[in-house]
Formats: sequence, C-alpha cells, structure tokens
Amino acid sequence: MTDSGKNDPLPVKSREGAERSARELIASLASQYGLQVDGKTVSKEFFECFGENHEHANDGRFDLSYAVRAKLHGDEHGKALRPMRKKLEAEGYKVSGYREEPSQALMDAKGGSDNFFVSVETFGRGNALVFSVETPCFLPPGVKQEQVSAPVPAQKSNPIAPAAPSLAAGPITSTTRFPDNPFG
Repeated sequence: MTDSGKNDPLPVKSREGAERSARELIASLASQYGLQVDGKTVSKEFFECFGENHEHANDGRFDLSYAVRAKLHGDEHGKALRPMRKKLEAEGYKVSGYREEPSQALMDAKGGSDNFFVSVETFGRGNALVFSVETPCFLPPGVKQEQVSAPVPAQKSNPIAPAAPSLAAGPITSTTRFPDNPFG
C-alpha cells in the first residue's frame, strides 16, 4: 500500500529562516527596480500545516504567509515588473500569471530553491506594489517528522443488511391463512 507521497520528507527550515528567506526574496525583487519595502506594512502569519486531505501531524510543521508594500507611482507598475520577472525566471521560478499595464500590475510565480509562491501586484489605488510570499510546509530543524496515517476507508453499507431494521431477516410470524408458508 502506498501513501502517495504523503510521508515524503519535508524540507527543514526554522520559522526565523523561513521569514528571512521571504524577506530576502522580496528585497531582491524590489531592488530590481530600485524600490525599498516599507517595514511598517509587513503582514506575516505562521500557520500549522495540514495535508491535502486535512491530515494533521503534531511535529511542529508550519508554513508562512508574508507580505509587504513598496511605494511606487502608479504609472510605473507595469514597467517595474519586467526586471522582477526576469530575476524570478533566472532563479527557476515558473510565472503562472502576468499582467502588465502602466498602472496595473500582477505577477504570480512558483519555484526557486525553496519552492515559494510569490506574487507582486498593484495595491489599493495604485500608489504601491504589494509583494507576498507563501512558503511550502517546513519541518523545524531537529524535529523527527511524524508519519501521517492514511485515512480510514469509508464504511460501505452492508449489501445484505436492509436499510430498515424492520426489514431484517428473522423468524417470520404470519397471521395469514397459511401459517406454515413463509410467504404468507
């Protein structure tokens, strides 16, 4: 029986390391167009990882959602994405969504050495770009990965047993004219 990769080894990284990697990726993207991110706009949250079928482990695995904004005049948003896209593609990211207009920009990509999902897009009324990173599930260093069991198979109804107990086979008592005939 296979677990379809459910218990493949997770990548190992501390929460601090995951956050540092997300920050560094965003800073390197922003620097491609000479932008500085605004540290006051950081939004980060660590989450407990769950499997595709809602499997749960108690070994401390986590993922991170990290976002920050950088001010940029609205008519430069599309132009700013071009060097960022080139950098991501050079680092092994696959761009899955891309829209470039002077005042509207959107780029989604996944990959790189940490298999991050990164997004850069116009924020609000167009006076900033928002950079966001979603990490894959990481296992903290020094922790033994818990093996998650396959889910219990769904119970199938017994085709022999009737749906209603009153229909269950058992001694037949008849009040018909032929008491010895099981069919009445």
